[in-house]
Amino acid sequence: MERNWKRICHWACLLLLSFAWTVGAADQPAKTETEPKKPDPGQKVIAVVNGTQVLERDLQMTIQEMRRQFGEKSITQDSPEVLRRKALDQFLAVELLFQEGRTLGLQDVDTQVEALWSGAEKQAGSPEKFEEQLAKDGLTRDQAKDNIKKNIYVRAVVTQKVVPTIKVEDAELQAFYQAHQEQYRHGEMVGARHILIKVALQAKEEEKQQAREKIDSIRKDLLAGRDFQETAKAVSDCPSKTRGGDLGYFGKGRMVPEFEKAAFGLKEGEISPVVETQFGFHIIQVYGKKPSGVTPFEEVKKQVEGRVKNEKFNRAVSDYVGELRKKARVEILDPGLQEGGK
Repeated sequence: MERNWKRICHWACLLLLSFAWTVGAADQPAKTETEPKKPDPGQKVIAVVNGTQVLERDLQMTIQEMRRQFGEKSITQDSPEVLRRKALDQFLAVELLFQEGRTLGLQDVDTQVEALWSGAEKQAGSPEKFEEQLAKDGLTRDQAKDNIKKNIYVRAVVTQKVVPTIKVEDAELQAFYQAHQEQYRHGEMVGARHILIKVALQAKEEEKQQAREKIDSIRKDLLAGRDFQETAKAVSDCPSKTRGGDLGYFGKGRMVPEFEKAAFGLKEGEISPVVETQFGFHIIQVYGKKPSGVTPFEEVKKQVEGRVKNEKFNRAVSDYVGELRKKARVEILDPGLQEGGK
């Protein structure tokens, strides 16, 4: 569930960081200009939801975000009219979630905003670089902080109102597994652990020679009876060292060719010769083999559960937004976006 939640929150966050939200824009005092200024087409009001104006630029930014999320190829399958309506639906969904979130009485929202802002600055590398990113997206500091705040409300309403409604029974998991067994079919697999002595591709011959001598010495100790897993924990340069070098079971096509050829050529318990790949030098030990077949349910139960929960989560969010929209006052002003419009 956590992975699914992160996915939907990432989507909402990206949308909210892209939008220029306009609430009560008609109440803003007009600026005095010395020369007539051409109207900005992006300022055109295309819809109103519970008193909040949706501008043309909101729609265009939503379409841009959809392109980033789903890819240009997927987006261009729709006609411009259909794409605009989908974008409006997405915008309204997030706006309605935000408005509902404001009814929850959240505390310390500003503190959360500042914490998220600081985290974003660190991730960008510096406050200046983060400001540069915002400028490229056409956002001011105030707009970005306001949108982060709105995302907090969206997250809160989904967490409190939607997530608790999602329940999954074992019988549902079994049914899903039986209906999708082809997706869990696999070819021959091997279970292996390895030790890596990392060497950069551009390393000098002297460095490569030192690494080679080190891995040869390690292999000699392993052949003399030294424990493979304990050795991996002590000397391997791969993150798998924390698991004693264990890479789990994998099929063909998962590893780089040199590593795959060596692993599938070993017998159970056998230790490989030194294998060189783009990552450096490896020693491989195979601890199990599985013939082609369907992975047993118990081995993929967590994966199945994640997929079932994801489907339920998406439906639950969609249903919840649908109920919010039934109660909302939504007025579509752009004829092209109205039902049956062209």
